[in-house]
Amino acid sequence: MHHYRRFKRKQLMMAICLLIMLLLCLFVLLLKSASPNQSKKTVEDFYTLEQKGEFATSWGLLHKDLQVRFPLKDYVTDRSHVFMGHFGADTFSFEIEKGEKQKKWRAEPNGQTYKDVYSYTVKQNYQGKYGRFSFVQYVYVTKEKGEWRILWDYRNQN
Repeated sequence: MHHYRRFKRKQLMMAICLLIMLLLCLFVLLLKSASPNQSKKTVEDFYTLEQKGEFATSWGLLHKDLQVRFPLKDYVTDRSHVFMGHFGADTFSFEIEKGEKQKKWRAEPNGQTYKDVYSYTVKQNYQGKYGRFSFVQYVYVTKEKGEWRILWDYRNQN
């Protein structure tokens, strides 16, 4: 009888250890899947704000390196002038292709290397005074101070 209890206790301990290991694996899988989902949500948030013409708010989702390149006042003026003014489009729809993780990425040939970047292709569809047209933009998202931020590709500029 005593031997039977020890055997049952051993089985119970093994089952508990197995359950804890299983829960840890699930937790790690959830953390890994959360990163691309959160980075894609940042892209969705950015283009939703741009869609509404809220360029000052969307500018806040840009990485600090892009914010330096495009000061807020210039950014808001350019975005509203080009897309809404020149093209005669009040808004646009957009589609985001599935992201790909890149361990190292650069926005410019000799620029800073960013780690753990997700790349997305965004297609913006406009209906303006010159008809229907689409733009494709390559968007990159990386963490800056714990928050996902937008970067753009300048590697093929002359």
